[in-house]
Amino acid sequence: MMVDAAGIEKIIPHRGDMRLIDEIREYNETSGVGIHYVRDNEFWCAGHFPGKPIMPGVLQVEALAQTACFIALTNLGITDGSTLGYFTTMEKIKFSHMVMPGDVLELHVELLMSKMRLYKFHGIAMVSGKKVAEATFTAIMDTKDK
Repeated sequence: MMVDAAGIEKIIPHRGDMRLIDEIREYNETSGVGIHYVRDNEFWCAGHFPGKPIMPGVLQVEALAQTACFIALTNLGITDGSTLGYFTTMEKIKFSHMVMPGDVLELHVELLMSKMRLYKFHGIAMVSGKKVAEATFTAIMDTKDK
């Protein structure tokens, strides 16, 4: 089941330049695949780095986390944008290849553990079938008004 940008924005709170997933290609209760089309007009291109834009690793991890957030909130049945996910830990982060404009970043995430409002995921970002980044991260889900 594919979900487009409008469907994603019904679930996660990220907007504008900070929404780093363009579509969800597939998902279930414990895993999913998000997609980010890396464009040459993204906010980081001019400064990271001039003449050779390379997507910052922290944004790759953020894109993985947004994909995970979509899965967690969908599983909770929260579809009104009222809940935020906050990082609590990031572990075992590795970057193995550069991501540049024109790349299609595939964001594979798997739920490792959930307890109350705490969720732990493992994510692998890939371009053309090659792993470019990997991370394990934990987030807590909380409503916007708290």
